Amino acid sequence: MATTRPTTYKPAYARKARALCANGLTDRELAAEFGVSRSTIFRWRAAFPEFAEATALGKAVANERVERALYERAIGYEEEAVRVFLPEGAPAPVIVRYPREVRADIRAALQWLRVRDPRVWAGNAASDDGGGIVARMREAMARVPEPPLSYAQR
Repeated sequence: MATTRPTTYKPAYARKARALCANGLTDRELAAEFGVSRSTIFRWRAAFPEFAEATALGKAVANERVERALYERAIGYEEEAVRVFLPEGAPAPVIVRYPREVRADIRAALQWLRVRDPRVWAGNAASDDGGGIVARMREAMARVPEPPLSYAQR
């Protein structure tokens, strides 16, 4: 009868794995953090349900952050920008904060729509009989209300 080597897994690894996965670590990076191979991470998931759940929950947190960032990139947003000036004769630099508009990105919007409604948006534009992706994007954009004027447009 063959004997197997005892596992190096510790129950505290589940909490640590969840936090690491929530920060966006991949399975390869997670394995490096624990000092094991990637296949060991897979075995731990199969053998320890709490570890599998922890990594899944952590990855869900990271995925939600990416999803939110993709959504914001798709619709555009306003952020605070900083400009530093050093006027002649000034004793110190002048720091100016101002709102900066980041315009919507059509590729991000299309990716968002493909994931959210693949039945409608995942089709090939060339073979689509419904007017193509461009026409659907124009129709969708027409349904979106105009954003308020940004600081720079006032």
